[in-house]
Amino acid sequence: MWPVPLVSDITDDALVPIAWYVVLGVPVAVSSDLDGALACVNATYAAFRHTQGSAAGGFAVQLLRQQGTFLVADSHGYQRRWHDSQAALIDLLDRIVHGVLARLHEQGMYAIHAGAVVYKGAALIVAGRSGQGKTTLVLGLVRRGLGLLSDEFAIADAAQQLLHPYRRSLHIRPGTPELIPELAFLRDQPQQHLGGGIEWTLAPDQLARALPGGLASAAQPRYVLLLDGPPRPQADPALVPVPAAVATLELLRGTWAVSIDFDGGLARIGRLLEGVACARLRAGALEPTLDLLIEWLEDQGA
Repeated sequence: MWPVPLVSDITDDALVPIAWYVVLGVPVAVSSDLDGALACVNATYAAFRHTQGSAAGGFAVQLLRQQGTFLVADSHGYQRRWHDSQAALIDLLDRIVHGVLARLHEQGMYAIHAGAVVYKGAALIVAGRSGQGKTTLVLGLVRRGLGLLSDEFAIADAAQQLLHPYRRSLHIRPGTPELIPELAFLRDQPQQHLGGGIEWTLAPDQLARALPGGLASAAQPRYVLLLDGPPRPQADPALVPVPAAVATLELLRGTWAVSIDFDGGLARIGRLLEGVACARLRAGALEPTLDLLIEWLEDQGA
């Protein structure tokens, strides 16, 4: 059955609002009595919204006001009290991610901290640390005709050699709408503090309207890009081939499941990248960088 609220010592008789989601097949129940918390969660997970029902393998997470603090708890046994409501909200969002990743690992799926797009039926993984411009680069590629799988996690099924779509809303930072003119409408929408600074959320249906054809289906990986630092708009972009072994180790650093099973993760990510073209990218201004990437993709497919 669906998970139920976790904390038994709530003295308020009022019902705690609950929202249900199914994220990549994982049922998630989110409950909170904090004003605006469920709206913030839904802004990110709107595409996964679900009606209450029976489902196996789910988990629950909640954010509640208690004794002058804000309690975050989940059905994996996690509990933490916060004195700041915004910090508690960020923790709630983190617990949702951790819960989903744990369930995916149990199913043999790997979530790699990377963007992923599809070029002519083959998937390109774009890996880099937070703040290195993955989302903007991915959106630029979608604007050039590629299809989006995700800007946050490349969801890898190593057994089937596939990357699956992850339809979480994109988190767009100020400055990106100036580079992607089709997203100018975001300036008229409220911003949120989502852990990476002030951001807008861009739901998959909004992206599909702004960039028609921009959502892709599952595809086999054929290319990997490793971002070499943040973009340098005043410099020319540069692309240097790297061995698949180097790319494997870079992707492992951003794969949550590897902290549980390093050897298994190494073997599976290694197999996933067999025959894959890999390169390190030093990004410059967006448009010249996109020109270079499209040329590289065309050369690899020739």
